[in-house]
Amino acid sequence: MKIRKALYVVLGCIGVGLGAVGAVLPLLPAFPFLLLAAVCFAKSSDRLHNWFTSTRLYKNNLESFVRGKGMTWKTKIRIMTIVTITMSVGFIMMSRVPVGRIILACVWVFHIFYFIFGIKTLKADGKDSLCMRILKVEGMKCENCALRLECAYNKNEGMVAKADYPTKTVKVFLKNPEETQRLESIAADMGYKAKLLKETA
Repeated sequence: MKIRKALYVVLGCIGVGLGAVGAVLPLLPAFPFLLLAAVCFAKSSDRLHNWFTSTRLYKNNLESFVRGKGMTWKTKIRIMTIVTITMSVGFIMMSRVPVGRIILACVWVFHIFYFIFGIKTLKADGKDSLCMRILKVEGMKCENCALRLECAYNKNEGMVAKADYPTKTVKVFLKNPEETQRLESIAADMGYKAKLLKETA
């Protein structure tokens, strides 16, 4: 178990490093590496996961995806188009570096396949068909607390959450209304006390 956690930490650190480079250089996509880091840290270390989710690198490149637990086709196509254009420039510039071209091509193929099949596709108006629950939460002391609680709800299939630290509330959209009874216990498992304020069918 310790070896597995250590491996996740190493992979997470590699993901952060490559993601940081990709956030600056257009030749390398940041998103898949940062997502790798987030998953690995979540499986290995709460301390590293909390640190990573509080960084500007995470907030600027990954936070919106984690909060929405998916992307619409419009967003996917926009990102894939930008990545394809920027990587095409790198591919052309590496005319004398065949190994570099091969690596870029492999990264591009992985990126396209992952966005199409690996990331859940959300309907543009998906929230309209879900029931909404608003919870008042005691114990949120900072924005990072709100993000942790938000992620705890978003890990559950059929839930999309949005936490608001200033008002100490969490808005949760549910596919199954019967899941309402679990909302308070999910917050309790994270160390917070939640109370249902409002629900809509």
